[in-house]
Amino acid sequence: MFDKINYDDQVKANDLGYIYTTTTPPHPFGEKRGDRKKRYVYLHRAVMENHLGRYLKPHEQVDHKDKDKTNNKISNLELKERGPHQRDHALAGNHFWKTSPRTKKDWGRSASSSMVNNVLSKYFSTFDSRLDQQ
Repeated sequence: MFDKINYDDQVKANDLGYIYTTTTPPHPFGEKRGDRKKRYVYLHRAVMENHLGRYLKPHEQVDHKDKDKTNNKISNLELKERGPHQRDHALAGNHFWKTSPRTKKDWGRSASSSMVNNVLSKYFSTFDSRLDQQ
């Protein structure tokens, strides 16, 4: 576990508004950013890990309760499972999948509902064909 979060060594992570920081000692799951030699980790994840006293598990994500990605106070952070966290964002109409490697147009609520409809139609067509065979 790291001893401290280096609040004075912060950089903007990306266009989504998240902030990267370094830890002492370097975070084992941190990323090297560009030409920098330090290992950076999302600040909100480091704050939650520091609060929990352990590293986050791969299926755990940290959510900002007030949706302000610069407000990284522990009172504003909530630990969530990956699936429910992403579902909450999709239901709220947030299109955070646009930067995903997936190449689907209008990824978000409309794409999610069309995928659900496709799955349901395949399920019901299979179910109907089984009924017809009986």
